[in-house]
Amino acid sequence: MSAQEPEERVRPDCWKCAYFKISWDPSKPYACQMMGFKSRMIPSLEVRLADGNDCRGFTPKPPKPNASASGGAVAVPTKSLISPLKRMVTTRVWEA
Repeated sequence: MSAQEPEERVRPDCWKCAYFKISWDPSKPYACQMMGFKSRMIPSLEVRLADGNDCRGFTPKPPKPNASASGGAVAVPTKSLISPLKRMVTTRVWEA
């Protein structure tokens, strides 16, 4: 029998998963949209504790389009894209 080196398993990184979201619930700040739950812990750790296996739903986030084209630099517009607010003139009165 030959001794084989154990495969180095890479655990899924929720921060790089397309289904990982941050929730507005302060008691459960992390969420997995694929499995449909929120947790106090990172979802991949929650799955590992519950199931004993690594998360099988990991899907890498798609690359950002601007990051590869400009070498990671973000283009800053020279002119303001937002027009200044114009005051609306009205004679109507809102009643509750």
